[in-house]
Amino acid sequence: SWSMRHKGKRYFEYRIVITPDMRTGSGEPGFTAYVPALGIADGGDTVEEAFDNVRKLIAFHLESLHKERRSLPEEQSRAEFITTARVAVPA
Repeated sequence: SWSMRHKGKRYFEYRIVITPDMRTGSGEPGFTAYVPALGIADGGDTVEEAFDNVRKLIAFHLESLHKERRSLPEEQSRAEFITTARVAVPA
């Protein structure tokens, strides 16, 4: 897990998975940003907007947990490696 303290604050780092998505109802394209360690997600019209929105949601979520005196979840693994593989199959 990864967190650090600096000047009276704790800083946490979370993995965010951003994927293309279609908006429910309108069918418009967009992006979903999901934070597996926290089980929360937000969206946006662009990757940048989805990222900014989910960062704000992470801060709000952690502040809410802190106010409720609940423990703040930490990322469980920073050692994972994510990649893609191209595999040929008969046409």
